[in-house]
Amino acid sequence: MAIFLLGILVVAFLISYHGFPYRLSFIDASLNILLLVSGFLLLDNIFGFYLPQKSQSWLIVAMPLMLSFGTVFFIRYLLKWILGNEIEYLLFIDISLPIRLFIFFILFLFWAVLLILYGRLEDQIKTKERQEKIQQMSKEAELFHLRQQLQPHFIFNSLNSLSALVKSNPDKAREMVVQLADFLRKTIKKNDQKWVDVEEELEYLNLFLSIEKVRFGHRLKTEIEVSDESKLYKIPQLLIQPLLENAIKHGLYGILGDVLIRIRFTCQEKYLIVAVSNPFDTGSGESKGAGFGLDAVKRRLYLMFGRNDLIEIDKKDGFFKVVVKIPQHYD
Repeated sequence: MAIFLLGILVVAFLISYHGFPYRLSFIDASLNILLLVSGFLLLDNIFGFYLPQKSQSWLIVAMPLMLSFGTVFFIRYLLKWILGNEIEYLLFIDISLPIRLFIFFILFLFWAVLLILYGRLEDQIKTKERQEKIQQMSKEAELFHLRQQLQPHFIFNSLNSLSALVKSNPDKAREMVVQLADFLRKTIKKNDQKWVDVEEELEYLNLFLSIEKVRFGHRLKTEIEVSDESKLYKIPQLLIQPLLENAIKHGLYGILGDVLIRIRFTCQEKYLIVAVSNPFDTGSGESKGAGFGLDAVKRRLYLMFGRNDLIEIDKKDGFFKVVVKIPQHYD
């Protein structure tokens, strides 16, 4: 409203500058500003619902031009009707028609261009939001797919061990069934994108290890080291279990004696560092299907953080070591 009144005062002053009474100038200015605002609203409604394509660019000029002619001549008609006795002022109106037409056209054209630019910018923002939402949904779907692959992978291995234990050691087979059921009950509905404390992740890892120790007996030894500072950090849920499963499988492959798997949790600046190492026989080759769990973790890290430098693999002196750096972006 303040801008509206200010516009009237400015236009009235410009008209009165030519020597006309302020009363006439105020009437003229009020009609001009009122119809100018009405034209802005009309253009806003037109271009708010319809944005011309490149082949229809002429509409950006045509609409303000037609609106300018209509507005100017409508103002001229109203002023002649209101000020019928002011012959000198009506003559001034006729003389000033080209200038009025030009000013209205420039203002309407500027407003139309502004509306179109704003509309296209808004469309771009909405398109970007839709693309980001589609990408996010795609990431979530792929994370879910990875999870669906990892769960059967672990279950099939456990079932194979159960099959062997049923005849040779029924008591251990029953123990493994109970532990497997407990593990699946706690993990099957977990969200791959949820972050948990290191201690909570360790609970799942220890439950998983208890199942694996039933499978492999005294041969499987584990050593878990957790620094006090790292206990305050968080980790994507069930991220380490595939690496640990991979280490157990390939650590025991081709080695007849006991196998020690080491898991270490430390921290470095804003990263949680998790290292999983296992011995391996360099001359025995790789077992069938090697690397699925490792590839799944690599992909999950990329989907969550968009980076390929968060996992390192080191093979030397008969040891296979995987180091994962987890940024603390769990908010």
